Amino acid sequence: MRGTARLWTLLGLAAAAHCAAAAPSRFVPANRQFAVANVSRAAPDAALRERILAWQAEPAGGARAALAQVFLDRAHSLREPMFVGRAEALLAPSAKAGTASADERRLYAYTLQYRHDFANAETLLDGILAAAPRDSAARVQRASIRLVRGEFAAARADCAQLLAAGDAAATVGAACLAESFAGTGDLVRGQMLLASFPLRADADAASRAYLLTVRAELAERAGRPAQAAADYAAAVALTPESDPARASQADLFLERGERAAAAAALDVERPSLALLVRQALASKGEQRAELQSRAASWLELERSRGDVAHDREAAMLALDAGDPVAAVQAARTNFERQRELPDVRILARAATAARDREALQVLRDWLSTTKFADVVTAEILAGAARG
Repeated sequence: MRGTARLWTLLGLAAAAHCAAAAPSRFVPANRQFAVANVSRAAPDAALRERILAWQAEPAGGARAALAQVFLDRAHSLREPMFVGRAEALLAPSAKAGTASADERRLYAYTLQYRHDFANAETLLDGILAAAPRDSAARVQRASIRLVRGEFAAARADCAQLLAAGDAAATVGAACLAESFAGTGDLVRGQMLLASFPLRADADAASRAYLLTVRAELAERAGRPAQAAADYAAAVALTPESDPARASQADLFLERGERAAAAAALDVERPSLALLVRQALASKGEQRAELQSRAASWLELERSRGDVAHDREAAMLALDAGDPVAAVQAARTNFERQRELPDVRILARAATAARDREALQVLRDWLSTTKFADVVTAEILAGAARG
């Protein structure tokens, strides 16, 4: 994920797959180097054991939310999705029974959002905000869901309230509001808002990085790649653990044909699937084939165990492998759930390559309705019209 995943980073997480019910077929990776699981990371260290013992001593108190937060923090810092599953398993009983605290419901909503169950996550957040309108964390989460789904006007009220708070949340609110403006035809207005908004000293690194990443994306969509590159670099420097920021930076480099720069940006330990696919796109020769194989095995593993698939990455990989039909199928499925910049571009590219008029019309209709503007997408669609 990219885009609203940037907002998710504020909650201390990066995008990855969530393990759901296993399918009956047995997964066998095609690549002998593919790691199905890293069991050494599952063992709790002293700090985690302390949290677990505190929860066992008081399972119905605040220790449950504290332990869930630790699991989610580790999912982010270790790029290890198993911890999201642990957080969900911990929180689900009380959330479903209606006995969970606001913090527990908010964290549970995140685990649902993480595996793209946006509707149920938003319902939980609606309830939290109805009881506590000043809960900025819940408001950020709800705005992120709406931005991911391309519901820019619906996100605007939450973004405006965050900005109006006037505290550290104002940085998030300004970036969020600019993103919502840009999604509905007011790209220049979004840029002007961010140009007039200072990077507040009281905002944390993740909030400042989010603003910089949004500012970079709007510049990229307006055809100012140099400005976008500078802001993406600043965002990654502030939050080097943020996969969404790195993915955005790498996408810009790849768009400009700068494979070496993209590869350098993606050079991290234990890359997520989003970064692994982009590593393949930035590579050549045997290394490219190796990375493509690893990414394909990862996608197959998701399908075999019933996970929500990374359809965006599946589309990118299929298009790179010369299979535009598979690419457009994955891109259309992805676009039903996520409508951020990379989702728009991969659908445009895949539909053009596959000469899929229906898919092209779906995208053109959405662009016409929302007034979402992006110079790269416009060029792709103009080429499709000429072809």
